[in-house]
Amino acid sequence: MDIRPLSATTPGPQGLDALAASAASAVTQQNTSAQQDATTPLEPAVKLDIAPAGDKARYIQDPDTSSIVFQVVDPNSGTVIDQLPSETALRNRAYDAAREAHEAQPGKLSRVA
Repeated sequence: MDIRPLSATTPGPQGLDALAASAASAVTQQNTSAQQDATTPLEPAVKLDIAPAGDKARYIQDPDTSSIVFQVVDPNSGTVIDQLPSETALRNRAYDAAREAHEAQPGKLSRVA
């Protein structure tokens, strides 16, 4: 077993003096950052780019589901580039609505065994 002497402590404030010195520097840092924040204009938290440059965005109402559909359309060709909700989702909604309407009709029973 080898016993070595402890290294010398670093010069500077010790104990409560060190605590007071670190608290004073923290307050100074907070004040300077608050002054910088007050002078710097804030950027928006979220930037939304709904369509690439040159494309046209539009909202339409789907006739089958009566839901609002967002489309990005190429202005030159008129083709739909992107759509929310998708065609598949709209077809599924229309199918579910038709099935619920059929099941809700009284007097029509399915006699399949």
